Amino acid sequence: MSRANKNNSISTHLLLWVFFSFSLVGCSLRPSKDYYDPNFVCFNEPGWRNQKDFKQYIEKIWFPVRLLYSEDNKSRKSSRVVFVGNSLVHLFLPELIKKEFPNQNVTNRGIGGDMTETLLSRIQDDVLTLSPSVIVMEIGGNDMIQGKCLSLVQRNFQSIIETIHKKNPSIRVIVMAVPPTKVRELNQIVPVYNLFLANFARKTKNVEYVEVWDDLRKPDELFLREEFVRENGDKLHFNEKGYEIWGKKLRPLVP
Repeated sequence: MSRANKNNSISTHLLLWVFFSFSLVGCSLRPSKDYYDPNFVCFNEPGWRNQKDFKQYIEKIWFPVRLLYSEDNKSRKSSRVVFVGNSLVHLFLPELIKKEFPNQNVTNRGIGGDMTETLLSRIQDDVLTLSPSVIVMEIGGNDMIQGKCLSLVQRNFQSIIETIHKKNPSIRVIVMAVPPTKVRELNQIVPVYNLFLANFARKTKNVEYVEVWDDLRKPDELFLREEFVRENGDKLHFNEKGYEIWGKKLRPLVP
């Protein structure tokens, strides 16, 4: 399969993921996921709270995209910079990457719906086999959507970094803040998780944290600014202007 056909296949699975995820969003973002609710009980198990939906996601989205990545890795061999993470990375489409990082050897290995646990399980095969010098990572928002226990998410994240640096201690890992959304329950808890990421990066060699909240949120509210909201009413993902913020923040770190 040609590189262009592979990219088209990946884009096709991205569209399938978008359709699938929006079919679930109504039941994924209920007030029960409010970490500040006195009746809230965090989810400390693998997968999603709805295991039937999680199995469907793994079979129809996660595995097929990984198979495409596996085939592409065989022909690509290596990549100096690899982006990895959840849907925000997955939606950083090739034309946007070329716009923000012209003439750079950049590969995207994001999968919509990815959580810290699923990223941990694939970081070796999908990313480290490309022998990157720099890994740009955005992960954790879907864990919050599922109401995962913060201690579990933090341990998973630490394990991801340990796996990377066990492979090669000199790999620079640039960790993007989980950005604001249009969902109140997420915007309440995500800054707590981002604080953990920032503190972790300060204490860990070859890990850098990039904050984006002040650039993306409304000046006086904990919500994504209207100029960054997608036209389709998507409450979770920023639009192309958001990726311009990513580019502006990352270009000095990825020369």
